[in-house]
Formats: sequence, C-alpha cells, structure tokens
Amino acid sequence: MEKLRVVQVGAGGFGRSWLEVLLNYEHIELVAVVDVMKENLTQVKKITGLPDEALFINPSEAFQKIKADFALIVTPPQTHKELSMEAVTRGLHVMMEKPLTHTYDEAIELLKFTRNHDKKVMISQNYRWNRPIQTVKQLLEEDTIGNIEYMNYSFQRATNFGGWRDEYENILLEDMSIHHFDIMRYLLNKNPIEVYAKSYRPSWSWFKGNPNAHVSITFEDDVFVSYAGSWVTKGKETPWNGEFRLVGEKGAIELVDDEVIVYDSNNEVSKVPLKEPLYDDRTLSLDHFVQSIIFDKEPITSIEDNFKSFELTCAAIESAELNRIVGIPQSSVNNVKTFIEGGSTKL
Repeated sequence: MEKLRVVQVGAGGFGRSWLEVLLNYEHIELVAVVDVMKENLTQVKKITGLPDEALFINPSEAFQKIKADFALIVTPPQTHKELSMEAVTRGLHVMMEKPLTHTYDEAIELLKFTRNHDKKVMISQNYRWNRPIQTVKQLLEEDTIGNIEYMNYSFQRATNFGGWRDEYENILLEDMSIHHFDIMRYLLNKNPIEVYAKSYRPSWSWFKGNPNAHVSITFEDDVFVSYAGSWVTKGKETPWNGEFRLVGEKGAIELVDDEVIVYDSNNEVSKVPLKEPLYDDRTLSLDHFVQSIIFDKEPITSIEDNFKSFELTCAAIESAELNRIVGIPQSSVNNVKTFIEGGSTKL
C-alpha cells in the first residue's frame, strides 16, 4: 500500500509528540512541518531529519510547494478554522487536535464549508481509543448491562500547567471536559438534549477562572448523566479518563483507576481484562483517519460527529455563565440555532 503524505502544522511541545506518532506509523510519510517559531523547527530537524526545504514558517507556502495528501493541525484553537479551510482549498484532507475551533460561530462556519468540499476533516478525540474506554465500549455493544438509564462521572486532578490555561474563565469545561463529554456520547451512542452546569473557583486555586464544575446532562431517550470535575482537587486523583458508573437494567459497568468492573443483575462483581489494541490511542485515531481516506469512508470522529461534542461543551459553558438550563439544537447546521448569545463562546 502506498503511503499517504502528511504536512504537520504546529511543532510546539504537543506537536513534537505528534511527530513521534507520525514517524512510528507505517502507513504515512511525513513530508513537511510548519511552525511560526524557528527554534521549534530546529528541534523538528533533529527529531525527523527533514531537509531545510521541508521546514516552513508559513503554512500557505507549505501547502503550495509540498505535494501531500493531508494536513495534521496541532496549533491553538484560534487558528483551526482558517488553517483547515486553506488546507481543504489546497486539496488536502485535514486531521486536527481538539477542540474543533475557538468559538461556536467558527465551528458552524467550518462545518458548512466542509460540506461544500469532498475532503475529509476529522478531529482527534484520542480518549475514545484508549484501552479502558474501548473495553467498556465492547461490553456495551455486547449488551452486557442492557439499556443504560443513567451515568455518574467524576474527574479529579490537581494539574498546574501554567501558561495560557491559567487565564481561561472556565478552564475545566473549556479545555478538559470536552474529552469526557465525547466519551459520554461515544459510549451511550446518543446525543445530548439539554444541560445545566455550575462552575466555581475554590479559594486555593491557581487558575484565575473556574477549574471546578458540576454538570447535569439529559441525553436522548431520557438517559441522565451527572458529571463532577476539578483541576485543583485535594485527595485521591482520578486518571485522565476520569471514573464513571454506567447503570442499566441488567447491571452496571464501572471504570475505576482505569480498571473495568462489571456488576451483574445479582450484583456479582467481575473484573474485565482490558482490550489489547494494535496501536496506542493517538495512533489508533490517526489510523482511523488514514483508513477513511484510503477506503473513502466517513471518519468516526469526523467534523460532523465532533461538532456534537463541541456543541455540548459550548452549551455547558453558557449554562455555567448564565445559570440556566440550555437546550441543545438537534437540527441540521443549515438551520441550527446559535444558542450562545452572539455565537462567541470560546473553547
């Protein structure tokens, strides 16, 4: 099979970790890297061995000069819309890091734009593909606990990144919870209908905004989810997946410390061995995208799908800011209502 050629845009700290993923995945060839900072490109050259003519400061120049099949965008959310549009216009498929865009209006604009082009645009929601989540998904597909009626979800960590995260108004909801909201949609195989969120800042927090939140979400078919999260917790921390309990008519499934436990109808407990995927979670996400290009099928976390996780995140932020229940549009983007006043809610 001929390798797909990729241009990576963005080579900061997280971007450099993506370079390792690309270099170790057998079905692609890294042909160029773009970054606005020359010192980052110096590091790229050491890591990849790419020649100077494959290293660019200007993404437009790279898209124009380099023959490629897709672009991997690992840049701040404020740049996602324009970079994606330019790459698609240049004939490239696009895979990007979350979140989809910086604002709800930008997401609507980008989604409408992609519907008028035949290139695939996918957001990497790598948490879906890690071993514990894949194990839970398999159990649900096997109808292990029957119809799910509710879910309790907790995320508790104390992580001081520093930098831009310290300035966000609702940092947990804006930067982290989208992973968990996407996991909810993936496992439940349902979309949210309404959300009510409260966010707040404990006195000891190093964040200027609110790193804690409690969120109630109603999904289709009256499935209810209670979510509580903190990025400044005290006491025992959860893994990055968080911890949750899915409760159905025939039992329950728990994820605790990234271990999967099943309770049957008699409340008998069994620990389930984790699935052993072919790749790590980010490489699996990349593999899904590559296979979608090769076989011309819709990516599993396409922009069409991911917009719904992004929309839930925006609705939770609006609910926290306005202290009210927010309904989530279930119509197509062509007549979807901009539920954020002015359409400017940021992620």
